[in-house]
Amino acid sequence: MIPNDKIAEIRERADIVEIISEYVSLTRAGANFKSVCPFHADSDPSFNVNPARQFFHCFGCGVSGDVFSFLQRIEGLQFVEAARRLADRYSIELPVHQVSNAARTARERENEERARRLHILESATQFFEDFLHAPNGAPGRDFLEKRHISMDAARRFRLGFAPDAWQDLIEHMAKQRISLKELIDVGLALPRKNASGGYDRFRNRLVFPILASAGHPIAFSARAMPGDDSGAKYINSPETREYTKGKVLFGLHQARVALSKHREGILVEGNFDVVAMSSAGFENVVAPLGTAFTADHAALLRRRVEKITVMFDGDRAGLTAAARSFLVLAKAGLAAYTAPLPPGEDPDSLLQTQGPEAVAALLKNPRGLLDEIIRSSAHASDGSAQDVARRVARLAAYLDALPTPMERDIYRQKIAASFQLDPSLVFRYLRTDTPPVPAASAAKASEPGTLEEREIIGLMLDVPELTPTIEEIGVLVYFHTEPLRKIANHLLYAKHSTSSEVANIMNQDDGTPEMRWFAQRALHRIYTNEDTGQQALRDVHARMQEQRMAQQVAEIDRQINRAKQQRDDMMVFSLLKKRAEIQKEMQEIRLAFDKTHFKH
Repeated sequence: MIPNDKIAEIRERADIVEIISEYVSLTRAGANFKSVCPFHADSDPSFNVNPARQFFHCFGCGVSGDVFSFLQRIEGLQFVEAARRLADRYSIELPVHQVSNAARTARERENEERARRLHILESATQFFEDFLHAPNGAPGRDFLEKRHISMDAARRFRLGFAPDAWQDLIEHMAKQRISLKELIDVGLALPRKNASGGYDRFRNRLVFPILASAGHPIAFSARAMPGDDSGAKYINSPETREYTKGKVLFGLHQARVALSKHREGILVEGNFDVVAMSSAGFENVVAPLGTAFTADHAALLRRRVEKITVMFDGDRAGLTAAARSFLVLAKAGLAAYTAPLPPGEDPDSLLQTQGPEAVAALLKNPRGLLDEIIRSSAHASDGSAQDVARRVARLAAYLDALPTPMERDIYRQKIAASFQLDPSLVFRYLRTDTPPVPAASAAKASEPGTLEEREIIGLMLDVPELTPTIEEIGVLVYFHTEPLRKIANHLLYAKHSTSSEVANIMNQDDGTPEMRWFAQRALHRIYTNEDTGQQALRDVHARMQEQRMAQQVAEIDRQINRAKQQRDDMMVFSLLKKRAEIQKEMQEIRLAFDKTHFKH
């Protein structure tokens, strides 16, 4: 565990604007900075960063947090990993606990083992890279040249070449004191079935290192050389503790800047397509690795882009894979398009035969992916009632993936037109929407608690010097909204360290209306000095007292009515006297409050 004082030091030293600017382009907006949100499809900048209070908030998707939670979300890190990364960046020394080998925790051992695995993978990458550029790597270089892959692109993707030998990598690694068992564990070698020892997994192949988003190699994909039919065209690393194919996109590290800059990406099927496209000048290209496109893949892209153009192979299998990817992309909130390739072509082959201009022309006018799915299904129909009904029913899943009722209605109309059906028929059988939340309910959810509760919290945010006064007069006893009471207590405890406490509260964001309101309120400073804050506190406190008095008076009035019905004149007189005392007490409280706590 990292001590709390070190966490506070990291938060204080880390520049949240500097960190977030590495992922999105921030522009100043008053005291804040704004950008499109890296966590959802956002056309109108709704992502705000407040440097004074050290937190961010998106008005679109509602996500909030501090510099730690931003790194956790954007890089998929655990809290401790994010904290250590920031500590390294800002040269903050974290305590090292000296313990014996026997007492080391499982986490510490795993960290050491992981560092060792990453070292082995990096060493292998360098071995393959060096061999590609050595004299014996000429076959690999010749192949790349024939496929119009530049050496700049080869270096950018760290391409390598595996020697046409059984144990060259094993022997090279042994000189670095890396054992066969370790190579087998990371997927670089295979054990012999009927004898001791092992052999290299990749031989006489062009090697594509698979990089994590942070840029270090975690696995490999290797392509057979032309004319070599002794094995599969592509051999990939097995899944390991470092590599899960459904959670990694090939080319993401190289494309990350272009993706964030253009806010759109191109999804292709293979790693050679990625390298070929990048070599031809298309830098925002990624591909899944030997698996279908997954929700984890979409989450990696959603952090950086709003729109994805799918450019899968121009055959039925390619369209089927593209259709599956639409379901994932739409549910992730990404706009999905397609640039259909000619039959029998893939991006790499189209670049070879027609050049980058042909690819650019396709990408210039992409079609909506769902439009293409509907068009293709209608075109393939035999027109019979049974076939049309089956095809239309299958399209229901695609409608369900769309984010808004309006989009679903538009596509119901498109389905009707494509299959030449009465729109009312399609609407009747493909109506899956749930009723929208009434506007009044939405408005109520965005304004939780009472106006006075919200104003007290706002005062503690804007004028922390008033917090001791707020504590002294006990104004929090008037809070009836429990989530707001908890927020107020956090700020009360923080005293003058309000900025750090705001970031702490953001890290506890549970998606409630109260937390959403707090994140939005914390972005703006309404009370700019202590004098205006004092006046506001005086007014809020008076209103709270008056509300409490009004409740007491209302209860006394009910008691008076009952006493009158019972003809109990003595009780009526007593209650009227009590009513007058409450009103007088309120006057005295206001005068005493002004005299004791505020300057005149």
